[in-house]
Formats: sequence, C-alpha cells, structure tokens
Amino acid sequence: MLRILIVEDEDKIRKLHAELLESEGYQVVSVPDAVEASEILLRKHFDIILLDINLPRVYGSILFDLIRAFSKSIKVIVTSVYPVEEQRRIMKDAFDYYDKAQGVDVLLEKVKKAARGILPLSTILIVEDEFKIRRLFSGQLEDLGYRTLEAEDGELGLELFAKEPDIGLVILDIALPGRIGMKVYEGIKGRNTPVKVIVSSVFPAEDQRSLIPGADEYFDKAEGVDILIEKVERLLNSGK
Repeated sequence: MLRILIVEDEDKIRKLHAELLESEGYQVVSVPDAVEASEILLRKHFDIILLDINLPRVYGSILFDLIRAFSKSIKVIVTSVYPVEEQRRIMKDAFDYYDKAQGVDVLLEKVKKAARGILPLSTILIVEDEFKIRRLFSGQLEDLGYRTLEAEDGELGLELFAKEPDIGLVILDIALPGRIGMKVYEGIKGRNTPVKVIVSSVFPAEDQRSLIPGADEYFDKAEGVDILIEKVERLLNSGK
C-alpha cells in the first residue's frame, strides 16, 4: 500500500485531502507544518508527499530542498493557491504541481499518476466476447501504461492465465457463451493466487454479486469505462 504524507497548514484542506486519499485506499499521514513533516520523515518512509508552499515556521521550499537532498525517490506534488507556473519557479523539478483552484479531482489524478510510476504495473487479462468492448477496455488501460491480454472466450482466458505469471487482475465477462464465465472465475480463484477479479456484465452489480459472490469488484457496463478504470486502479494501486 502506498504511503502519502500531506503537509498543509489549513485544517479543512488537510482533512479534505486526507479523507479523499484514504477513500481511495492509500495510507495517509497529515501534518500542519514542515517541522513536523521533517521529524516524521526521519522515522518513516513515504512514497508521495503533498507539499504546501506557504507553511508556518519553515517554508515548504526549504523542506523540499531537504527531501531532494536525502530522498530523491519520493515523489513531491506541490500544492498551493499560486498558479502552477509560479509553483514551478519556487520549487523546480518537483514531480507535479497542483493549483488548489483546480479542484480535488485534478489532485487525485496527479496522485494516481505518481502512483503509477512507483508500483509495478500489472498485466491485465480481459476475458470478453464482444470485440468492441474488449478493444475499448484494452485501449483505455494501455493508454495508462498497463499491459493487457485479450481473450474472446473462457477457454483462451484460462489458457492465457496459466501461461502468464505477471497477470495481476482479470476483467471477466460473466455472460460468456455457455455460462462459462463462472467456470473461468472458479478456475482463477481456485489456484489460490493473489490475482484480483473484476466481474463485468450488462447485469446490475447486485445481480452479478448474487451469481458470483466473493469477487474483488463488480462492473456494470452501463456505468462507463471511466468507472471501470477507477475500480482497476483502486485494486492494483492500493491493494484493496
């Protein structure tokens, strides 16, 4: 699970960002100033830091310089009310920059972008008999940097699963011909592997859950591919 440190003096913003990231499955610690942050960084490792510029006691730019000197692997996302270009001038070479006027959805996408560069991206197996849907899922996921494998039926899906050791997640159509979707699910989960399975169907999620209880996630195709991607990233990037 990725660990994120939030360094932000505004209580409401600090709490908002912490709750947002915790809801996505990240492990979050938040502090109000750079002094507390530096003390925590001596004891604990963090993968990503959200760093405000205008902090009490010690400016964020000073903490940033310390982080660059002693822990270059940490990805720092500068957060400020200043425009992004001004942030970039103050803290050169941060991983990313976030203008608080942009809204939390933009911040979350920047965090996910940083996470993709930290965690090894898993191969995703898509078992789906509809060609257009299969290609849509594959194209969207490959644009994000994931490697995908495609199977148009359950037999090929199980064959690929047995051959490819790097598969970390399977998107499984429940409505494959011959009710084979359930057999594929049993074949994957029966191997006692840590592979995640998202059941995918035109059926509502509750109906999917009644047919295949215990899957890691359920996706109603009417929700749209953006929802599917959110589920994929939550499972792979947070381990939940």
